[in-house]
Order: sequence, then structure tokens, then C-alpha cells
Amino acid sequence: MKKFRKPIALLLAVLMGTSLLTGCTGSSDSGSGTSQEGGESSATVSQTDGNFNAEGFPIVNEKVTKHFMINKPAHIGNPDDMVTLQKYEEMTNVDVEWEVVSSDGFSERVNLVMASDSMPDAILKGVPDITKTSADGSIIDISGLIDEYSVGIKSLYDQYPEVYEASKSPDGGIYAVPNINTLVPNRTNHRNLWINQTWLDNLGLETPETLDEYLDVLRAFRDEDANGNGDPSDEIPYVVEYSGGDHRARVNIFLGSWGIHDNLGYEFLTIQDDKVNMYVIDDTYKEVLQFMNTMWTEGLLDNSLYTQTNDVALSKFNSDVSGSFALSSDDLWSAYSEDYSPLAPPTNSNGDTPVIGLNSAYGGAAMVITRSDESPEITLRWIDYFFTEEGANFIGALSPDLEGITCQKMEDGSYDYSDEILNSDKGVSMAVGEVCPLPGGGFPYWRNENNSDFIYSKKVQESVPVYEPYYQTDPAYAYPVFSVEDAEVVNDIRRDLDTYLKECEAKFITGEMSFDQWDEYVATCEQMRIHELEEIFQAAYDRMKESA
Repeated sequence: MKKFRKPIALLLAVLMGTSLLTGCTGSSDSGSGTSQEGGESSATVSQTDGNFNAEGFPIVNEKVTKHFMINKPAHIGNPDDMVTLQKYEEMTNVDVEWEVVSSDGFSERVNLVMASDSMPDAILKGVPDITKTSADGSIIDISGLIDEYSVGIKSLYDQYPEVYEASKSPDGGIYAVPNINTLVPNRTNHRNLWINQTWLDNLGLETPETLDEYLDVLRAFRDEDANGNGDPSDEIPYVVEYSGGDHRARVNIFLGSWGIHDNLGYEFLTIQDDKVNMYVIDDTYKEVLQFMNTMWTEGLLDNSLYTQTNDVALSKFNSDVSGSFALSSDDLWSAYSEDYSPLAPPTNSNGDTPVIGLNSAYGGAAMVITRSDESPEITLRWIDYFFTEEGANFIGALSPDLEGITCQKMEDGSYDYSDEILNSDKGVSMAVGEVCPLPGGGFPYWRNENNSDFIYSKKVQESVPVYEPYYQTDPAYAYPVFSVEDAEVVNDIRRDLDTYLKECEAKFITGEMSFDQWDEYVATCEQMRIHELEEIFQAAYDRMKESA
């Protein structure tokens, strides 16, 4: 069994980092992969004395109250109203006062409370910059608590050492509870293509296998009244999922047809033969953008993708206007799920072997415990249960403790959601989001094949054989944890470079930039120190590989 406690001497060093906020999804935001020495020791003296139970339930004999802040996406319910969390309070004797903050204002709110004297005991589904808050002692090192009191997290660290390595800071401490995802089909991060089988049948078309065939099918969807409603102009051949405020075209979906997938938690980077490569200045990437420019200029790619809101995107998935798109599951389009079939990544004309990239099983930092928590061992035990098989099922609303409330026992002994949830007009994912905090991503728990029916429906399970042969076979690494010096350089470069890359991606796709300007684009990237960034990631990758 690993020991996660770091040497006390390391706690004396205090290094300051830059202040950026990490999103709840464990993304590669340029401030998310750093941490320094100096966080408060996880051997914090408890204020609970004999009230605390180191194992089993209840966690405490006499009820205690905790103050947790949580990031709330718009399509899930309020934690106070979730029956799973209400039941968990009965089991644990821990009463959580939830400070609920909407996703839109979460970053600002976290920054404010971390700079104040009124921090919550813990922050979930989105964490402050680990570098700064561990260095100034705002959050504590939980490695000792994991070693002393954890059952679930510690076991998963043993089973998935790459997750443990990704959780550690350079000083050896662990400053955040992770999200752990071992449900491989869900780790494709919406790189799975779907095609409207009903439209194919209506037009007498075969399932496309090459990119040229795919374009021909999309053209037919555009021109031939594929949905059969008498209006040949209301079909959108290829719809793009809403990707946040920067409105990306999700180029990584088609990168796979050229055999490219990103790695190290950074969308503009891949690893080939142990060499880190910023592929965004390669001619291969240029070919992918040229393909998408063809989709755009011919009206095959949804031309509103750069301006649409999330609600608008969802409405397209849930009406008979979408020909093809890429999503990991059918939770957001369950009303039309039966119309679609899984589509293997189409091959290009170069003969490249298609690939579907995977995210790391380490889903990113999902919860921190602050220095305001007078009994962090209670908080650690409270969250640790969700990393056990029993607890992961419970927080997913699929548990004997919730039978007849959120779920039902099936003939084979497994549990499925209640008929009320399965038949909800809102869709399964949104209905589940009213009874438990998992939909929307980012909640600290162990996502696996037994507790994720809201994103791993029967249809998605049946589609796996279509996609699985194309899953990447090389290791999927999480975003590196850099030293403070490297982190400052990485943040400085990425701050402007990432913006430039995203802007140019959109301009090449829409034709605002000509491909005659490609060499100028590459030269600008080089001036913005893209190769220096590549070298830092290479060194980080080498260290990660050695420790694996």
C-alpha cells in the first residue's frame, strides 16, 4: 500500500504561483497543472475528539455541519433537494450547508472567497489554482488524510498508479481530491461520431466509410429533404456540440481520421514515438482544416456554431434537423436516440489508420479542503465513500439504499433507474441531475461501468464495438504538474498562443484566412515560442513516463 504522507520538512517551503482557476471538467487550462510546496499539512488537529469514527457509518456520532461550495451547471438540480445527498446525511450524520454557485459566476466567486477570511470547508466541481492556494496555505495537503482514513481513493491509487502520479504535486503532497474515470467509452470526450440512420434509409444511402463518402452523404442530407417534411432547407448536415464561450468547431473529431489524437491533457499537442509534437503547425493539421473548410463553404457544417448558445445546440439535437454529430453518449438527445447509428471514424485518402483519442483516467482536480475546515478527516471520509464500488453506485442513484426512490432492482440483480427517471420528458440525464450531482461532470467520485447509466445507456453500450477498434492504444496522460518555474513559462506562452491558435482555427475553417497564409501562421506560432512550449512538455512527459 502506498504511503501518501510527505516529509514534514517540505511543508516549510512556501512558493508562490500564478492565480488562475481550474474548471470543473479537469481541462487543460493553463494554470491547472501546477503546485508547489507550502500547503498546510493534512495532519491538521481535529476538533471532533471522540465524536469521529475512522471507519463505517455514521462518520460522526453526533451531527456536525459542514459548509461546502459547489459549482452548479444549469441543467442539474440544487444539492439541497437531491434525495441521494439527503439520504447520505442520514447515513453519515454530516449536515452539509451548500453554497451553490452557477457555472457562469463560479470562477469569480471562488477567487473572492479564497482571498477572504470566510472560506468554505471545501470546494467541489471546480477548484482554485492549486499553485497559489497550496503555497499560501489556503488549501491543505490531504495526502496524510488519504493514508490514514481513505478506503476508496487509496485503493484506486493502487489500481491506477497513473492517477496517483497525476494527483501529486512536485513537493509530494496531494492538494485535491480527483475525479477518477475508468469508464473507457466515456473517456473519448465526445469524439464518437453518430449519423442519422433514418435519413440514410429515407434517401437509400449506405453508411459512409471514407471521408469522401461522408461528404457525399452530408451533401445529400443538405439537398434532398432527408427528414421528409417537405422542406429541403431545414436540415443541418453536421451539427456541432456547444463547446463553451470560445465556440470551437471540435476539430479533434476529424483529426482522428488522420491518425492524430491529443495527449497530456492539451488539445494542441500529441505524442508520436515518445516525441511531443505541437501538431498545429504541421501540414497534416492543415489538411484537416482544409477538409473542415470544405464542410463550411458547402453549407455542411452548422454555420451558427460560432455564435450559438448551449440551449440552441441542444434544441438541434432534440429535433429532426441533425444529420450527424459527435457526442460520447445519447443523454443530451435521448428523444431522437433511435434515429441514429454509431459511425466509425471515416478513413482519409492518405491511408492513415483512424484513431479515437482517450482522456486519462485522471479526470482532474475536483475538490479541495481549505484551512477553514476544523475537522478535515470528516470531510475526507465524507467524499471517500464515493470512490468505493458501493459508494460510487450510491452517489449515482443506483443503490439498494435508494431502491424504490431513484432506482429499481432488475431480474439479474443489477439496478436501473426508476421508470419515472427513465421515462422523464426532460431526458434521463437531466432527470438524474435532479436526484444526484453527477450530470454536468466534475463531481469527485469514481465513474465506472456500473454507476453511469445516465451517460452509458444501453444504446451507447451497444455502440462500443463500432468504436472500440479505434481507441488509442498508447497511454493517455493527464496534464503535467510543472515546477513553479516551468509553470510560469507555460502559462505565459499559452496565454497568448492558445488564443491565437483558436482564432486562426476558426478563420481557416470559415475562409477568413486563406491557406496561402499558412506559412505566415506557422512563423507567428514560432515567434510566440511554440517550440519552447514543446520542449517543456517533452521534459514533463519524460518524467511521467519514467515514473509510470
